Amino acid sequence: MAHEKKPLLAHPTAPFYVLLSGMGVLIFMGLLMVLSASGVRSYSNSGSSFSILLRQILWFGVGIFLGYLAFKMPTKGWRKISPPLLLGSAVMLCLVFVNGVGLEINGNRNWIHLGPITIQPSEFTKMALIIWAAFILARVERGEFLRHHGTRALICGFGAIAGLILLGKDIGTVMVLTLILLGMLFVSGEKISRLLLIGSICLATIIGLALLRPTLLNRLTAFLDPFSAAHYLGLGWQPAHSRMALATGGLFGVGLGGSRQKWGNLGPEAHTDFIFAVIGEELGLLGTTIVLLAFFMIAWAGIKTAIATRDPFSRYAVAGITTWIITQASINIGSVTGVFPVVGLPLPLVSYGGSALVSSMAGLAFILGVARREPEAKRYFDARPKLLEWRGR
Repeated sequence: MAHEKKPLLAHPTAPFYVLLSGMGVLIFMGLLMVLSASGVRSYSNSGSSFSILLRQILWFGVGIFLGYLAFKMPTKGWRKISPPLLLGSAVMLCLVFVNGVGLEINGNRNWIHLGPITIQPSEFTKMALIIWAAFILARVERGEFLRHHGTRALICGFGAIAGLILLGKDIGTVMVLTLILLGMLFVSGEKISRLLLIGSICLATIIGLALLRPTLLNRLTAFLDPFSAAHYLGLGWQPAHSRMALATGGLFGVGLGGSRQKWGNLGPEAHTDFIFAVIGEELGLLGTTIVLLAFFMIAWAGIKTAIATRDPFSRYAVAGITTWIITQASINIGSVTGVFPVVGLPLPLVSYGGSALVSSMAGLAFILGVARREPEAKRYFDARPKLLEWRGR
């Protein structure tokens, strides 16, 4: 069977390969920069410069396994497990507050101990909420629910989960969940006026909580002027030194491993939330541009896949996952560059952290599965082994 030639990005398989390439670049950059940014801390904690990297590689292996399952599972299977998946996530969020199971780090109670493993349930909750919301919105589109009933259900579901996360003092994740909700409702055709109302209520709630917590309010004022005498030695320290790191890097950086700001100036864990600053210092504008282009590839592939698919559930889920990854990346990079206050969000696929890496890989693998199963793309993929066999004769 002969296939007509099409422009590269117009080819039916383009979203699949573009997304896979973007993921590969970010994961490779992440492992490389986790090694560079964590070597000193890793050595001081364990006597080996590679212990933190090895843990990240182990989580990468878990991400490959769960990503493969997410890639292979058909949409019917996802629809069936969406309610129990959300319920399980809510249970895990509740375990955070159980003494002896939950763990508090840096004032936030967002982790649980499972034997030798520490997991952040809120990272997996993002995927669970998206799948559940896609299930609801697909039923609305098929006429099984009235639109306002579906919207009300989503607001209640997202609100309940956000409330549990807020009890753990994780404002950043709640911001991401709000943007995911608004993005999925926008794709579903919700009225702009209603979206603005929902967004305004969420924003007012977040600002109100910030005003009630002195630490969050101080972060906001420190973000406005981190170099001031009042903030530089306090909450302005990390934002100030992240900007110094980016400014020092120039076009091509000071060289891999040559960062000075990672030596405590970006906090005890420069390999987590501020890894983009280390990339900018060591690899310069070239390195940060590569990261931005990789996220742009993910955004393009996600949008193309959502537009191409005819299945409502897949469309909403792909839109939600794309919104999640891109908004979280934007907030993280904005925090590092001084556009947003620091809210403690990891850079997807790049920052150190097993829960964030595994959940992001599983979410993007879901999009790969949808892109692979699109009828026209599937014809190309299914025909390829036959073409290779014919050529080998």
